[in-house]
Amino acid sequence: LHAHYVLQLFSETRKVLRLMPNINSVSTSYSKEITICGDLHGNLDDLLMIFYKNGLPSQQNRYVFNGDYVDRGKNSMEILIILFAFFLLYPNDLHLNRGNHEDYIMNLRYGFTKEVSRKYKV
Repeated sequence: LHAHYVLQLFSETRKVLRLMPNINSVSTSYSKEITICGDLHGNLDDLLMIFYKNGLPSQQNRYVFNGDYVDRGKNSMEILIILFAFFLLYPNDLHLNRGNHEDYIMNLRYGFTKEVSRKYKV
């Protein structure tokens, strides 16, 4: 995805996130399920497998992602693009928690900063 569109997506995501509280409550009933996902660490295949097995996010198919989306794997940017796009479509049904790898120092140490520089040489 061209850098212009990535920046636009990230900017829109930031606007929505800034309006949200720091702590969100997510409730479900016996008739509704919610999928809770752990560390993806840049492994796009893991995210695609989760969606394949559990379905894409929607109002009927809710998700909580518990951070650590980036670093270590080769596809951290693609994961963020996909998660942010679904988040903008379903802000009440896809929840994004911040992990310790969503930190500047961790990004420098474990590779996300290099990935961004390599994919977007701006």
